Amino acid sequence: MNRIKTSLTHPRPRVGRAGTAGGFTLVELLLVLTLTASLLGGVISLVSIARRSSLEATQNQFHRQEIRRFADDIRRDVRHSARSVVKDGELELTTATSDRTITYQIDNESLVQRRLVESNDSAPSVDRYAFGKDAKVDVQWLEEIRAVRWTITSTQRPQQPIEILASERSTRE
Repeated sequence: MNRIKTSLTHPRPRVGRAGTAGGFTLVELLLVLTLTASLLGGVISLVSIARRSSLEATQNQFHRQEIRRFADDIRRDVRHSARSVVKDGELELTTATSDRTITYQIDNESLVQRRLVESNDSAPSVDRYAFGKDAKVDVQWLEEIRAVRWTITSTQRPQQPIEILASERSTRE
């Protein structure tokens, strides 16, 4: 009876394989570490892909906003101009009273600079539109419809250029 009591109060250690104490072998530990490392590598690469995708989406959104801002400005300026001249990648707009001149100039193929010069000798106002380092910008004057056509072509999507038409205000009433 004494013996039963002792065994209940002091349990024997669990015996594993061939009389050794319970635990993990070196092979089992290495296997678990290898699996954990490969899972961590997969998670890190997924996070990297998601981060890169998010950055590209943010940049694309910025470029779309920049194109919209440019289109709004160019259409407004051409509509209110009396004279439009396109020469060597530059668009010059003059108002009817010739008190101000607006020049749109293509810089580095993917950047357009807008310069507003007033006749009252004030400092010129300069604005820039950046369409991405892989974009190519071109401007043409379409005499038959009295309009300016801006073409923005991305090297990633050369088959889908963005075209912006801005026409002068009609003088017919």
